[in-house]
Amino acid sequence: MVVWECDFDRLLDVFVRGVRGVCDVYRFLTFTDVHVLGRFAHFVRLSVVGNVSTFVVNVILNYTDVCVIRCKFCAFWRDKSSGYLLNFDDVVKILKYIDYVYGPVRQVLVQGGINPDVTIEYIEDLFKSIKNSLPHVAIHGLSPLEIHYLSVRERMSYREVLDRLKNSGLDSMPGGGGEILVDNVRRVLSPSKIDSNTWIRVMEVAHSLGIKTSATMMYGHVENIWERAEHIYKILKLQEKTRGFNSFIAWNYQPGNTQLDKYVKDLKYPTGPIELLKIVATARIVFRDLIPHIQASWLTNGVEIAQIALLYGADDFGGTLYNEKVIPSTGFKMKILTREDIVKIIRDIGQIPAERDNFYRVIKIYS
Repeated sequence: MVVWECDFDRLLDVFVRGVRGVCDVYRFLTFTDVHVLGRFAHFVRLSVVGNVSTFVVNVILNYTDVCVIRCKFCAFWRDKSSGYLLNFDDVVKILKYIDYVYGPVRQVLVQGGINPDVTIEYIEDLFKSIKNSLPHVAIHGLSPLEIHYLSVRERMSYREVLDRLKNSGLDSMPGGGGEILVDNVRRVLSPSKIDSNTWIRVMEVAHSLGIKTSATMMYGHVENIWERAEHIYKILKLQEKTRGFNSFIAWNYQPGNTQLDKYVKDLKYPTGPIELLKIVATARIVFRDLIPHIQASWLTNGVEIAQIALLYGADDFGGTLYNEKVIPSTGFKMKILTREDIVKIIRDIGQIPAERDNFYRVIKIYS
């Protein structure tokens, strides 16, 4: 591996000629002065999307916590004997309540574990129940891992699974299960999980069907900076091919109540805010307008760091995340943010808040 002497002229040269390999991404991630990197990324962000920072009012629906994959970094999964699988009446009650109190809700993020009792018919009926009860809500649902599981279980191709789910109400897909798209890292985090090529293949098929997705990255566990660069470069190459990613979202591994805490003894607080800011800034510079939206990731890094990220290349604050259960399962105490809270958070840094829908279309600008 080549370690580059990173200075601004070299970075500008990479930016002008375009990213040609992992090494170019690595240059940005290892740039010494994060503030210079951030100013550069913010300049790119302004040229791509302007000074409007968006957010979405959304609900997290974890329809099951039963999972046979048992990722070492996850504190949420349970065995079948102690886990749950939501029925459709409960789902509708949860969503209608939040829509009534905090709404209107624009997006429901549907994700669960790999539960052997979940069939494609269950997911289809779940989506139909949501759409019939709240037709104004978009379904941002299922990770590539869940699509792969349904494909194997039902003996169907990825295209057949995704086509059926799209006809049942699926609007877009999150990037869950991406973590770091380097297989030696993935084998440590979750030996039973799909490999990086499978994750990429599912995304490619989704994009070919017109299903927009987000690209994600979970960092700060057992990976190194070069492997972070590999991850970002693989996403870049797929986006150049498909143009199917709406956004890029990075968050740090949250320790607490996980097997990974025991596996790596010195992982209690592995990363700080500087790492997020470097990743956000690098993503903006590398992706430019190819992936137009970079999320600030407020949940695990905090509101104040998310505000800084909006000045370091990010343009989307993220969602309200009502009903989020995965991160709190680590023992982390998360805030509840309302529409009004987020508007104030964005205004406080001199940017223009705008509520968006699932497809990043602006619904209302709070000028």
